[in-house]
Amino acid sequence: MKIETPSSLPDSPGALLAAAEGFSSSMDDSGMPDSGGQGATTSTNSTNSTNSTKKRMVLPRIKLVGSSQQAPPQRARDKIELGLRESVTPYAMLGWPLSAGWSHLINGSPNYGVNSEAFAQRLGAAAALNSSKEIFSDGILATAFHQDPRYYQRGRSHKLINRAVYAVTRPVIGRTDSGRTIPNYAFILGTGGAAALTQTYYPERNVTGTQFARTWITSLGGSAFGSLVSEFGGEAIQWLRISKGE
Repeated sequence: MKIETPSSLPDSPGALLAAAEGFSSSMDDSGMPDSGGQGATTSTNSTNSTNSTKKRMVLPRIKLVGSSQQAPPQRARDKIELGLRESVTPYAMLGWPLSAGWSHLINGSPNYGVNSEAFAQRLGAAAALNSSKEIFSDGILATAFHQDPRYYQRGRSHKLINRAVYAVTRPVIGRTDSGRTIPNYAFILGTGGAAALTQTYYPERNVTGTQFARTWITSLGGSAFGSLVSEFGGEAIQWLRISKGE
């Protein structure tokens, strides 16, 4: 079976909505399209249909590499572009109202209040925190530390528990551009930088060392959950479609 290698990032965040189209019966165990063993002919046909509305993706995340994919090398400009685009994907933007809504519901930090204006402020703060985290870690620090910021899905060929442990540790365990496993310096420090930046726009009562540490830790935890979605989300969507008889 010939495995296609993606040659570039999607043209825009809107292109990522192709994920909503679902999964076809020809997909392999990772949720990515199977070439069906037709070699170069299938590869060529797939390339020619890149802009087709029938194109499928595992999830709307630019930096997700499916278990059956081979990722191309990244230049510094690719990582910068990755960080910028990943910060405004539909997947990323979905987390903003969820985060803002939860803190608003419990009247937690950042403590803007409980009226509609406070929710808008929380939404803006969530967008700033998550966007700056992606830009700092994937765009700037991944370049500086020569790290590969993409998430490499394990897929069904691995045990469920191993996949889960792998996913939740990705925020702190990374890989170099050459594929060597190292501490995820870029993401840890990038998340810390984004947490530090909140001290410039959070309410005065939240401008403390304790709040900074809490924001840093919870952001890493949220990213661990995001990695779980990257690892299992495609299969969950596929299972839901099958259960509905589609």
